[in-house]
Amino acid sequence: MKQSKIFISFVAASVLAITAKAGTVAGFGGATEFTQIANNSQLAAQYGKQLQQYATQIQQYQTAVQQFTNQVQSYKLMLQNIGQLPQTQWNQFASSVNKMRQIMDNTAGMTYTAANYDQMFKKLYPKYDTLLASGQVDPTSVYKSLSNQTNATVNDSLKRLNLTQADLENDVTTMRELQNVSQSAQGQLGAIQAANEIALHQTNTLKKLQQTMMLQANMQAQAVAADQQNKDAVKAQEAQWGTSNVNIAPGEGNTMGGRQW
Repeated sequence: MKQSKIFISFVAASVLAITAKAGTVAGFGGATEFTQIANNSQLAAQYGKQLQQYATQIQQYQTAVQQFTNQVQSYKLMLQNIGQLPQTQWNQFASSVNKMRQIMDNTAGMTYTAANYDQMFKKLYPKYDTLLASGQVDPTSVYKSLSNQTNATVNDSLKRLNLTQADLENDVTTMRELQNVSQSAQGQLGAIQAANEIALHQTNTLKKLQQTMMLQANMQAQAVAADQQNKDAVKAQEAQWGTSNVNIAPGEGNTMGGRQW
């Protein structure tokens, strides 16, 4: 959790820095509407780029979790055959559990940030809400639901080991707690089963997170494009209206009493 907090703090600070940069020009009274629009577009593009990077990272996490699941199955089979894992294999298992926990921490940080992007984007482009409603999509709700499901699954799986998610706060405590339950074959089996349940749940969660983040990025891109299209249409109409007023051919002015004026 400590690593997750550091990750979240870092990302939040980056977001604040980007937001501050976008609004700095206006503070000097020299910003035009065009400048503000450009800042908003740049900020929105940054959100989309970050979401796509998260989606790519989550795909890599999916591969790592699948490898962990395969490893857990091999340990479970080994345990059934020999009764209790040797210390070397158990240490490898504990190390893999640590990596799995780190993936979950990092994923939690990404989810937190993606939800913030969703909320901040709604402020930049109010019509984004309408677009989401038309597709019956709410990324923030999806992130919250997946987070709650993950916490419930992890704690339920660890409860049988008399552990909670808070007991696995960092590498040192995780190794210590796993060492405590490894003193018997029954304890090892319980830990392996719990790890397997969490890994399977995390596989499904990562898939849904990746899909939601990509959908969020696409919907935001659509909102920016639609907003820009509306602005371009207004500018085109204004330009056409201005041209029709200015381009009056010589000799075609209004007349009064036979005289041009």
